[in-house]
Amino acid sequence: MRKTEQRKIQATRNYRLFERSDDNRALDLKKHKKLYESMKTYGFLPCFPIVCIKNGLGPRKVKDGQHRQAIAEELGLPIYYVDEPVDFDVAVINCTPKTWTLRDYAEKYIAHGKHEYAAGIEFASRYGVPLGVSFAMLYGTTSFGNMQDVFVRGDFRIKDEEWSECVGSTYSAMIALSSSLKTVRFLEACMAAARVDGFVVSRLLAGAKQCREKLVSYSTRDAFLEMMEYIYNFKRQKTIPLRFLAVQAMRERNACKPKDSNGAA
Repeated sequence: MRKTEQRKIQATRNYRLFERSDDNRALDLKKHKKLYESMKTYGFLPCFPIVCIKNGLGPRKVKDGQHRQAIAEELGLPIYYVDEPVDFDVAVINCTPKTWTLRDYAEKYIAHGKHEYAAGIEFASRYGVPLGVSFAMLYGTTSFGNMQDVFVRGDFRIKDEEWSECVGSTYSAMIALSSSLKTVRFLEACMAAARVDGFVVSRLLAGAKQCREKLVSYSTRDAFLEMMEYIYNFKRQKTIPLRFLAVQAMRERNACKPKDSNGAA
């Protein structure tokens, strides 16, 4: 049986000891902003050394970890590295890692006792809303991008459950009547309609059941809102300008509510 060779982790601030390998991908620090921020916070962790191949008397070739090496040099951090005697194919080695999904992050924080992440998963499952959109709505915004950093670092909190429940119940009930409504644009229309004071989900559903031929797919949020206004007022004496009120409500919200310190709009 072959004896496993122990790799020694070494440290240096002599950045001239290293050069990038031609086998690796092009260096692009702009695509590694999160890595940069983590190294500013934690430094260069010895448990994640770069892997090098000795190159005779010349600089070591960095086979894995070139971005950590470049960021460490920019920040003036010590570099932790190991020498690997096998000149492996870095393209094969680097194709195996799996990018973290939203569910991976959520389950991580659920395991740490942050139950609001579990509520976000349950909401998405109950209403058939995409996971990122579910967390965004519960946080009080329409776009996951507005609170992505909050979500990833474990600071997600439920801030607008009432509005989210109205959106989720409207969306799920309507797509149960017509699967053609299962689109992002219709979900956006539901978000806007739910911001209208006095909006009644049961009134919308009652109209939808009487004119199902109107339940078709459109390419824009506003077109869906026009359809929703028609069925909302179907056979009603008192009509409501639902589309106008919904668009106005979203504009006022976007204009008057600044982003908070955690990025919610």
